[in-house]
Amino acid sequence: MSTTPRAPGWQGARNLADLGGLPLRDGGHTAYGVVWASGAPDEITDQGWAQARAAGLRRVVDLRNAVEREQAVTPEGVEVVHAPTEDPYDEEFLTECGPWLDHPRSWTPNLERYPDKIGRAVIAVAEADGGVLLHCAGGRDRTGMVGSLLLVLAGVGVEGVVANYERGFRGAAEHRGHTLAYDTSSGRWTPEAPDQTWEADELDRALADRRPVLRDWYATFDVVGYLGTAGVGPDARQRLAERLRGSDG
Repeated sequence: MSTTPRAPGWQGARNLADLGGLPLRDGGHTAYGVVWASGAPDEITDQGWAQARAAGLRRVVDLRNAVEREQAVTPEGVEVVHAPTEDPYDEEFLTECGPWLDHPRSWTPNLERYPDKIGRAVIAVAEADGGVLLHCAGGRDRTGMVGSLLLVLAGVGVEGVVANYERGFRGAAEHRGHTLAYDTSSGRWTPEAPDQTWEADELDRALADRRPVLRDWYATFDVVGYLGTAGVGPDARQRLAERLRGSDG
């Protein structure tokens, strides 16, 4: 079985994937139609939202900061929960993580600094009455971080987590200019250049640098313990894991 998440067809969606089909350590695979990941859904058309609702989408969990949500949409029949994973004006956070916001190297300090924010995002997924779209701006970094927490909780093996991250990273590279990037030289958030592209070898090198860091994070970060301290209780963790595994009845 492929470890690459399946891409559903929602018109106008960017970097969209269903997190079903990823192999579990104890056999089987994650369930389809439970959690999708994407870039900002601002360009999804009315037809695309109808396709999403038909697929079972009932909640959108938006991981973006308030300053990024100027074009945010509220689709009919779908609840939107805003759950930022960071404080974009926290100078200590920016000093520590600013140079690494597009790299799994930032995940552990980001998670440890904002457990309340991360807990809110995960609970929003766990308590949804139906399928959930998890997104940030590009569908790569914040979505990759929170999505990886969900997949580890469900019991996805390391190669499945890496494959999902790589899928999101490559997908984000196809849709540039839709987010703000932190400029470490000026200490400011600036719009990403829409004409900035990745050459194939540059993208491969970037992923080669990130894979071992992500594998180390998988091996050393205590996801269950962390979620407990972040306010995601045992019942919520169990419900979420069962839904992602397709064993919730």
